[in-house]
Amino acid sequence: MDRLLRAAGWCGLAFLLVLGLLAALPRAVRNELPDAVIGGAVIVLGALGARRVARRPR
Repeated sequence: MDRLLRAAGWCGLAFLLVLGLLAALPRAVRNELPDAVIGGAVIVLGALGARRVARRPR
C-alpha cells in the first residue's frame, strides 16, 4: 500500500510539474502545443516516477 501511495504521489508531482512548466511558457507557445503533448508529458513523467518507486530495494 505504501508503494501505491508513493506512486500516486509521484504522478501528482509530475502533473503539477508539467502545469508549472506550461504556466512559465509564453501564451503563443502554449496555444500551439496540442493537448496530446501535455497529456503525454504527464503520463511519461508519472510512469518514470512510478517505476522509480516500484523498484525492489537492494
